[in-house]
Amino acid sequence: MRGTSAAERLLEELAQGYPPPPPDAQVQLTYRPVAMNEQAGWPRPGTVTAWWTTPDGATRRLCLSGAPTPRWVVHDPDRIALLVEDGT
Repeated sequence: MRGTSAAERLLEELAQGYPPPPPDAQVQLTYRPVAMNEQAGWPRPGTVTAWWTTPDGATRRLCLSGAPTPRWVVHDPDRIALLVEDGT
């Protein structure tokens, strides 16, 4: 086995220290492309497959794919940029 990919390492880094996934009934499924920034500042492509927002709307968590197991992370706009899908 070759070890972990760069995408897996980045997802692990972004998900580190966060609680388990939210309840399925509260999750909104989606499919949105994102650019995830590594600590070195290089963007990597990724995909949001679901999101969840706390009841007070203060925190948004995203489910990111790009590794064999998707990871739930807190949306940090400095590290995860949602990309435009259509239009300008």
